[in-house]
Amino acid sequence: MEHTRMLHGPARAWSIVLMSLLCGVLSAILLHHPPPSVPKPPPRPERPLSSEERRSMYRMWPMFQGWPLPQLPPDTPAPENRTPPPPGPSR
Repeated sequence: MEHTRMLHGPARAWSIVLMSLLCGVLSAILLHHPPPSVPKPPPRPERPLSSEERRSMYRMWPMFQGWPLPQLPPDTPAPENRTPPPPGPSR
């Protein structure tokens, strides 16, 4: 294995100072000047997804080997006006 020549003494100290100064200048420049603002995308009109679009969300799922497959939500929405179960006997 070939031995690499390392800097010693003042050369090593000055290289550390130079790298620290470079990092400080770059940090100051990047933190002082924020990136340009990106315009927001126009809002998409909300519409219900078709059954094909809902299935396409899970096309890449086999890529996650060993993960349980997600269940698609039912095509019909659940009824909103459910009655709560009657309370059980109190002790």
